[in-house]
Amino acid sequence: MYLVLDMDLGGLQRVVNLLIRKIDREQFMPYLCCLDRGGIYYESAAAATSSSYKLMKHPGPFDYVMFRKLLNILKENRIDIIHSHNGCSMYAALAKGSCCVKKVIHTDHGRLVPDKRTAIWEDRISSVMIDRFVGVSGELTRYLSEIVKVRTSILTTIVNGVDTDKFMPMSDRERRERKQELGLKKNEKIIGTVCRLDPIKNLNMLIDIAVPLVKSIPDCKVLIVGDGPEEAALKNKVNHLNLSSSVIFTGRIANVEKIMPVFDVYVNTSLSEGTSMTILEAMACGIPVVATAVGGNVELVNRTNGILVPAGRDDMFQSELKELLLRQDELEIMAKENRDKVERQFSIDRMVGDYESLYRKVMNGR
Repeated sequence: MYLVLDMDLGGLQRVVNLLIRKIDREQFMPYLCCLDRGGIYYESAAAATSSSYKLMKHPGPFDYVMFRKLLNILKENRIDIIHSHNGCSMYAALAKGSCCVKKVIHTDHGRLVPDKRTAIWEDRISSVMIDRFVGVSGELTRYLSEIVKVRTSILTTIVNGVDTDKFMPMSDRERRERKQELGLKKNEKIIGTVCRLDPIKNLNMLIDIAVPLVKSIPDCKVLIVGDGPEEAALKNKVNHLNLSSSVIFTGRIANVEKIMPVFDVYVNTSLSEGTSMTILEAMACGIPVVATAVGGNVELVNRTNGILVPAGRDDMFQSELKELLLRQDELEIMAKENRDKVERQFSIDRMVGDYESLYRKVMNGR
């Protein structure tokens, strides 16, 4: 059973959706349980499961009534393994402690900056009952060991994978047509990002660097795809800076594979990342990446396929991005390298295979 808070727009949810859809049905029978609500990916994931549930957790540190529902679901379906994800480690650990499930695997997809002390302690205590604790990048796994104090004997790293049949480059003709549909001119340089509009994504920085960028490259546009708690404040800032014609908020788009290939450069300004699914998806679409050197970003991006910039160096981020946009030959070389790199190292088949192997190991007591 995949145990998540919700299946709304986000990298974690896309990973779970992919695992449910791609897992080997001859070996595994997937179930899905959202402790809270459903979300944009819930219906597609639920359609591929044996059964799915939304428990609508009440706010607060622990919902005992909801937990009893979870235990009943586990018993009724005779679940062998819980594969829990961010925010669910305590419920998964207690379910094993209640003898309602044999094994628990927990995947951590990234931490807040600064990390909440309560979250650190919740994961630290829960890890006592967890069989395997997975980080989605080497940097995150080190954090789990050194800061969260998860014992190294249960720690492992499984880097996210991307569906390369879904996320792929467009032809020049397709890009022109898609740009036209979006109200963009064919010669405009498009800088894009796809994320939840949340403080940890540091989109204020992206808007700040857009001011000098659009002055030096007038045919440059910034597309921000997504929604979230900072949306109103970010839009107000764009209006205040008179950038509304250059910085475009598209809102939430479920099928981001239809818009991502029109980007000339993908940007990630996050303060913290696990292994960014949107960076991987951009790479699969053959898009060069400029990103902050945080978390798993350093394992995805280098000078052959993009540029890494130290967090907090807004000036350097802006200048590197500007220079890259003006070097068309380099953009094309990076674009090809990104697609090749994803196919070599970050395919969905590799990720699903790694998790299937882990499921077999824990069930065999290894």
